[in-house]
Amino acid sequence: MKIKVKEGHAGIMTLKDGTQMNYGVKRITKNMSKIIFYTGKGLREMFKPDMNEDENANAVQLKKLDEKTLMKSGHVFEMPFTNIQVIN
Repeated sequence: MKIKVKEGHAGIMTLKDGTQMNYGVKRITKNMSKIIFYTGKGLREMFKPDMNEDENANAVQLKKLDEKTLMKSGHVFEMPFTNIQVIN
């Protein structure tokens, strides 16, 4: 399987059910079966340009958290590539 995205890439993906979502690649699993990505919420709260002081302080704290905690809070998500129809 050829993966067109790599760590740091951001875009919009379309799932097989037609749902579209923003994503930012955090990493691809070693066996290339899943993508671990920042959700729209994660992108907005952690990487938004021109953040004010409070937003920046929150982003700094979020970036210190481990992946599992960020998944529980909805900032990061893991998805099998088999669930994705189109990834841009």
